[in-house]
Amino acid sequence: MKKRIYIRYRQVCVRLLFATVVLAGIAACTKDVEYQVENEGTIYMAQAYSNVAAVTLYAIDTLQDVHFGASYGGLKYPESDIPVVFEVDAALIDSYNQEFGTNFIAFPQSSYTISGLQSTIRSGRSDSDPLKIAVSAKELSLGVSYMLPVRLVSAGSSPINEALSVSYLRIDSLIRRERDVTAQGTIAVSHENNGGANANEGSLKLVDNNTATKYLTQNYTSGMWFQLTFPTAKALGAYTFTSGNDADTRDPKTWRLEGSNNGTEWTVLDTRTDQVFTSRTQTRRFEFANTDAYTRYRIVVVANNGATLFQMSEWRMIEYY
Repeated sequence: MKKRIYIRYRQVCVRLLFATVVLAGIAACTKDVEYQVENEGTIYMAQAYSNVAAVTLYAIDTLQDVHFGASYGGLKYPESDIPVVFEVDAALIDSYNQEFGTNFIAFPQSSYTISGLQSTIRSGRSDSDPLKIAVSAKELSLGVSYMLPVRLVSAGSSPINEALSVSYLRIDSLIRRERDVTAQGTIAVSHENNGGANANEGSLKLVDNNTATKYLTQNYTSGMWFQLTFPTAKALGAYTFTSGNDADTRDPKTWRLEGSNNGTEWTVLDTRTDQVFTSRTQTRRFEFANTDAYTRYRIVVVANNGATLFQMSEWRMIEYY
């Protein structure tokens, strides 16, 4: 027993001695190394990187903020404050469009305000105090690509990275927030399926959010309608139709969308003529200009493609908010 303990003790001592020697060797070989990168101390705009400058704006009335600033390049921090100055240079848009084959136009001056064009990269920090652009989306048009080039023009006595000195703040298009409100309404039709609303192809299938089902009426006549009634008035702005699964002669061809708050007086909101669904169960979207709220929305089918039957897989109503 004593021999075993002695051997283990010697093994532990040897291991500790080996570890001590190795650590001592590492310590002896270690010395301070000062690392430096190519652009150490240069000033640049982080938003000048292409993907960073893409801005998301929503088509809402609330002002939306976009921030920009300057950064200190490298692994260190500035030892003293660095003043940075910017300018908006819309003249850069043309050359950008030519280089990248785009069609951006300048933000209208009425659509934005800038908190300032001067800031500071403070000692011991890598980024300047942020500057803010407040954008009013209601001054912009849907479907238009906008750009606001912001250039870093000076950084005190520090050099500027010219390759990253311009931020092309841009939006490809406004994003409209939307929601499908169909399920909040109650469906009614002028021409029901022979089996009733709950039948396999009854009117309830028109708004069941399932394009694998459909509504079909066997007694189509011009002027038939289907409508949704909501518990509260809504200002809707788009709708979708999904064609049926078989004969295209049953598809809607010409129709109008109407709105009402009493079920008697109707306002025409949208008219479509000679429309074509190029495939079965094809979903098409239709947008219309509307700011008025209605409790009832109905589609009046003026003409289908010639059959004595009418069919549609799905009808959805969309609200922008």
